[in-house]
Amino acid sequence: MPDPSPAPGQLLVRPIFTGICGSDLSLRKQLAALADALPQNQLPVIIPGHEFSAEIVGIAPGTETNLKPGDRITGLPFTHDHAGPQTIGLSPGHGGGLATLSCIDAVRSFRIPDNVPDDLAALTEPLSVGLHAAGLASRNKGPNVVIGCGPVGLAVILSLSLQGRGPILAADFSPERRKAAAALGADIVIDPATDSPFTHWDDLAFTPHTMSPLLAREFRGLPPGANLFECTGAPGLIDQVTKGAPPHSHIIVAGVCPHEEKLTPLEGILRELTLEFSFAYRPEEFAAALAMIAAHPGKAARLITSRQPLANTEAAFDSLARNPSEIKILIDPNA
Repeated sequence: MPDPSPAPGQLLVRPIFTGICGSDLSLRKQLAALADALPQNQLPVIIPGHEFSAEIVGIAPGTETNLKPGDRITGLPFTHDHAGPQTIGLSPGHGGGLATLSCIDAVRSFRIPDNVPDDLAALTEPLSVGLHAAGLASRNKGPNVVIGCGPVGLAVILSLSLQGRGPILAADFSPERRKAAAALGADIVIDPATDSPFTHWDDLAFTPHTMSPLLAREFRGLPPGANLFECTGAPGLIDQVTKGAPPHSHIIVAGVCPHEEKLTPLEGILRELTLEFSFAYRPEEFAAALAMIAAHPGKAARLITSRQPLANTEAAFDSLARNPSEIKILIDPNA
């Protein structure tokens, strides 16, 4: 493919490390389904990779920025074109970091601090997702139940822990991911194959309140509940969480769910649950996630399970999709 050319306001960058995300796996599955239904010449061409660290090699003429060629950057992989908002690495015509060159908006790029290594800087995007989800849970300080300890779930756990918002229960089928959850601040880790995340309220020092009509006459204010983070995107899990949440709880859906979900609204009505969907992050949260990596590099590094050359990308996708011990695989496009 021809080298990309930065549009006005964009940087031309050389990706250094690029993370593979669950969204990338979902995209590959969707494109595979399209390949069975459409001729090859009608398939969209998408270069994945929306989590990356990079070096600036060029700046589009007229772009106002304090950044300069040679600077290391990471950034929000979002831009605009004539069709509206686009995601770099997930939209046709906006190739991502699984390439030797890519383009990113200068206004959404952040210079990487000197003390942050290239590989850890590539974690800024997924950590921002977790930081944003944790911030949405504003109704209750805790307790917190995190279901799914992939990169997003672990980012939620790390964010809550660093904010002093405990206790935290983490649930995942993978022993490796449960171990990482404990290292990043989870107080209780369970295997949902043998245990339920909705039966440990005593262990979390939490006594659920009853439904509103049965509260004491003198009760005033908003009854406290739990925060439950659905970080898997697995079919049927939103319904399970809705049925398992105690009254007055706040459910944050951070896992990508491209499929239809079914739930019974009465389950949430009777217990006055708040169901909120989390998408990406705000620029200030992206900057905060980068600062979090700089302050806690050892904790951030717990997410990385392997680093692979660009030639191994297909095998890395397969490994991440099939191997529950993998958390974050980084690709080096220049290796």
